[in-house]
Amino acid sequence: PEVVEYDPEPERTLRKRLKAIRLARAAMGDEGQPPRSTMGD
Repeated sequence: PEVVEYDPEPERTLRKRLKAIRLARAAMGDEGQPPRSTMGD
């Protein structure tokens, strides 16, 4: 309950971040590239 009061929708925030990162990756053209390239390997 405490956590819910602190952040009523933590999952939504996380999903928003992940979606933004995914969109940024797609915009940069990392769609067909492996995740390692994105990590700067």
